[in-house]
Amino acid sequence: MPTQVLKMATAAELPAIRSRRANFSDEEMMAMILGWQDRQDVLQERFSQNITAESKKQAWEDVTTEVNSVSRVLRGREEVKKKFVDFKSVVKKKMSNIRQEQEKTGGGTSEAKALTHIEEAMAQVIKEIQVSGIPGLQDPGSM
Repeated sequence: MPTQVLKMATAAELPAIRSRRANFSDEEMMAMILGWQDRQDVLQERFSQNITAESKKQAWEDVTTEVNSVSRVLRGREEVKKKFVDFKSVVKKKMSNIRQEQEKTGGGTSEAKALTHIEEAMAQVIKEIQVSGIPGLQDPGSM
């Protein structure tokens, strides 16, 4: 019976495995939210002569610097930006679920989970956007 020889793969032959990044801490999340609020006039504004892609990029760099000042892990601009957008989406969905639970008929206790203090801070950002709208954007009814 023929024997087979197995060759062990060297480290150079194995595909590179990307390690998982650490979760954002509460301190990083608050720094991100507060940094965004400080620069929302640039980050939320539409592009114009005054608001360029470079100015938005610099604003996100500044937010990232604030996050990194309280972080144990060095974060990149795109990572912070993606986390902000994703977290805002998660909080919007949670706010919607809470609202739906409150509007249900039949009494009883609400099954929706309450917002954490970090989610509350993001909810305030979302409410500001909903109330004030996007700066520089005209209301279609006023045209």
